Amino acid sequence: MKKIYLYSFLLAAMSMSLLSCEKDDTDMADIIAQYQVEPASIELDFSALSEAADVPVTDENDSTYNDYVENTSWDKVIYIDYAGDEATVTGTVSGVIVTASGSHVTVMNLSGPAQFVLSGATSNGSLKLYGDKRNQVLLNGVEITNPSGAAINNQSGKSFYIVLADGTVNTLHDGTQYTMVDEEDQKAALFSEGQIIFSGAGRLNVYAHGRGGIRSDDYIRIRPGVNLYVNSAAQDGLRANDGIIMDGGVVNVETTGLGAKGVRSGGLMEVNGGRMIAIGSGDTRVELTDGVADTTSCAALYCDSLLLIKGGTLKFKATGDGGKGLNAKQHVTVTGGSFQAVATGTSKLKKPKGVKVDGSFSISGGYFYSYSRRSDPIEVTGTTSVSPGYKTYERGPKALTIEY
Repeated sequence: MKKIYLYSFLLAAMSMSLLSCEKDDTDMADIIAQYQVEPASIELDFSALSEAADVPVTDENDSTYNDYVENTSWDKVIYIDYAGDEATVTGTVSGVIVTASGSHVTVMNLSGPAQFVLSGATSNGSLKLYGDKRNQVLLNGVEITNPSGAAINNQSGKSFYIVLADGTVNTLHDGTQYTMVDEEDQKAALFSEGQIIFSGAGRLNVYAHGRGGIRSDDYIRIRPGVNLYVNSAAQDGLRANDGIIMDGGVVNVETTGLGAKGVRSGGLMEVNGGRMIAIGSGDTRVELTDGVADTTSCAALYCDSLLLIKGGTLKFKATGDGGKGLNAKQHVTVTGGSFQAVATGTSKLKKPKGVKVDGSFSISGGYFYSYSRRSDPIEVTGTTSVSPGYKTYERGPKALTIEY
């Protein structure tokens, strides 16, 4: 209906222009074409990605040294094989206590860095880890469904390494209803109190039914070779309180929940390589507090802090009411890589936007594209800086393209 009104308005304007001045050379066809522009196509992409070899940091004084699983000696190994309603645990390590109730496995690590190798399948199981030591979970072709909570729940605040065994496909499901434990968090199908570091050349599928998909109360790092797919029907898909670092890999995220965020970074989000695609189709969420309505829109990418894009390929699409392709609460800096954001939703409760930046926006390299069907393609509260040397700088009423 809005399109009909728009076209009527444009035709009326054209008629008035012709009547008022026959010599007016305004090309109304060009104006109409601006409003008819279609967005760039953004779809999930699971194809393999050609990446440079991932070389671990070897300097112990480097702040990222502990993010490389290769820099720790994993001589304490325990195997957990899920088979329906039972889990078989093999391997005895002093100071590491493992108990199994059916296929629900609990670990208390009081010893030191330990590796847990998971395989098999269960429709009623889980893995929960306690202690203040670093843990590595090697997913070696495992499928875990926990009907009453998180499939994997790391209660340790130390580094948590998720390694995807080369060539394997691994799957995690949470439940629609969570059975909570006092003073314990379980905010997603895969949850960790500490940072999560993904590595390995396998694939992990996460299906979130009751809460989020993957969440860390610290930060998340994604290394080259990793392949993640997150499908969340309730809350956020991939979320980290203290930031997200993407060095490589392939990440695909789908969210359908009201007000859900496809990818959410509470701290600095830095993209150095890889390919990340997030598509959110949820509408605006409305919550009543003392009779006052509070509305929260979806975003394919939501950044509470700085967003720094140095490389890689990023694509974000929001199709629900009021959805944003990117909603950045602070500054956005683009120096390389390729970024695309598209918003095609309705504006019943919130206004959809391709890119919304509450801080400043600067670009000096790479490719940047934003489209919004029902508003300006980009809204920046602070300053906008576009460095010279670009090959393309085109801005219309719906789309913005900058390319170096």
